[in-house]
Amino acid sequence: MREQLVDTICDLLPLVLKREVTGATADTTLMEALGMSSTTGLELVLELEERLAVEISVEDLGRDDFGTVGSLADYVAGNLLPEA
Repeated sequence: MREQLVDTICDLLPLVLKREVTGATADTTLMEALGMSSTTGLELVLELEERLAVEISVEDLGRDDFGTVGSLADYVAGNLLPEA
């Protein structure tokens, strides 16, 4: 599941950041290396929900969860909401 999420996040980065992103991996820092803001981070989570057809709890989503692509993937994997 984590690797699928990492791949999906990497696929969505150019869409959310509105620029080309190459070579992103689980260890890529979102804010430092890619310049992602908290607003674009939330946009990324919304795009993930749409792409994966799931709901993700953002109640406890914090800056640390946007440390790297991998940390965001871990947050998403641990915070999927049950389908209604």
